[in-house]
Amino acid sequence: WRASIKMSEANKSRSQPKSSGNFKIAKDAVVCSEAQLVGDVTIGSRTVIHPTARILAEGGPIVIGDNNLIQEKVTIINSKPSNVESSNVRCMIIGNGNVFEVGAYSESMVVGDSNTFEAKSRVSRVTAISSHCVIGAGCSLDSAETIPPDTMICGRENRQFTMKSAHSSNQQQLDLLIKMLPNYHRLTKSVQPA
Repeated sequence: WRASIKMSEANKSRSQPKSSGNFKIAKDAVVCSEAQLVGDVTIGSRTVIHPTARILAEGGPIVIGDNNLIQEKVTIINSKPSNVESSNVRCMIIGNGNVFEVGAYSESMVVGDSNTFEAKSRVSRVTAISSHCVIGAGCSLDSAETIPPDTMICGRENRQFTMKSAHSSNQQQLDLLIKMLPNYHRLTKSVQPA
């Protein structure tokens, strides 16, 4: 039975992501230690980052605003473009009140406020998202464009529709998660460079 305990401890340490870098996390943000943070990452007030989420600032800093919800298996990455000099660093800015649902993937350098990235949606580095948009489940955006405010994108063809007063708040969900997650997960706090 000792061997099985050692195996489960080895699996635990192997399965936990390794975070490294310079994190600036607001005191009232909730960032589960099972999430992976890499590079220069700033996380705003009342933002919740679930376990297994990945925030990777490989090509420059990532600044995440207030009241964002980043669920399990989400990847937000500021990757280093292969065709750009290493001295040309761009900061990725994510506004306030955004929701990244399970498995969403975003390289978008500019994300406005109050957007929803539904499950398994994908947004490339060259696509900018304004505010109050919904990127539908499984949709993939890779064109060099700015998605206008109040746009819903859905379906296999990524059809775009203008929404009328679809502004919703994630405040109740954030309140519940801020209260509950610390009871069941270890949290990551700010790390300042030595």
